[in-house]
Amino acid sequence: MKTKILSVIMLFLGFTLAAQEYYWTSYNFNVDAEDVEITAKLTADYFSQPGSKAEGVTVYLFETHFNDNETNWSHSLVFAGSLDAMGEQYSRGQNDSWNLYLTKIGQYAKSHSAASGNSLKSYGEIGTHPIQNILWLDVNDAGKFAEAWKNYHGKFNPEDRRITLGQFRLGRSSMGETHYVLQGFSDFKSAFNPNKYREENKVAQKAWSEFYDVASKEVTILRSNTRIMLGKW
Repeated sequence: MKTKILSVIMLFLGFTLAAQEYYWTSYNFNVDAEDVEITAKLTADYFSQPGSKAEGVTVYLFETHFNDNETNWSHSLVFAGSLDAMGEQYSRGQNDSWNLYLTKIGQYAKSHSAASGNSLKSYGEIGTHPIQNILWLDVNDAGKFAEAWKNYHGKFNPEDRRITLGQFRLGRSSMGETHYVLQGFSDFKSAFNPNKYREENKVAQKAWSEFYDVASKEVTILRSNTRIMLGKW
């Protein structure tokens, strides 16, 4: 009973730290086409080693596929885990193996930007969908939007799709993004028409209309980008 009461309180506080699922950091960089293979190999070789990351942290390498002119980095190295796991990852300091990896990768990669944030609510299996589309949002009333988002996606998200609502914390761009929605797909066919699942579902269509009434008043979509997972460790 105590746990249930606490969960309700945290929901109305606008998804504070206790309600969050995982934290992430993303390092975005550019690599020439001829150097993609060696960059991926160096990354796989390093993060496949025991002790290369803290327990509970997962590392992903993504390649940007669709983007606008300003999200013009070619690759992203993403770390994700609980607050404690990520805290451990970033408290470990420098070591020779890490410094060697940075030296090697620095021969091929040019840094672009970095950011950090956390998820608020997700549906679907984490880390299994190689095609990911990210919507960057500017949200007015975060609690109101999150409640409407949960009410819809908690009932109608397809079983084969991963969808996450999260927030940016560090490294925001000049566009002022506050939140994001990440959609994970198994293939591009699903990504090309992410709303197909409700085309013949009248109940889902009605629920979407109700959700959209809220979202259209509270959210501005700033940009989107689509990435492909090249590796996971």
